[in-house]
Amino acid sequence: MEKILEELEQGETGIDALAKHVKRAGELIRQCKEKLRSTESEVSGLLKDLDDPSTS
Repeated sequence: MEKILEELEQGETGIDALAKHVKRAGELIRQCKEKLRSTESEVSGLLKDLDDPSTS
C-alpha cells in the first residue's frame, strides 16, 4: 500500500497503471479485513474460554 501511495503521490502514474493500483489496493484491503475478522474471532473465543468457569 505504501509503495502504491508513493507512486501516486509522485504524479507519474498513467490511467492504466492507476486502475491497476486501485485494483491491487482493493485486494490488499480485502485481505487485511479478512485477517482482522479472523483474529478478532480467535481473540473473542479465547476471552470467552477465559470467562467460562466450567473450563477451569
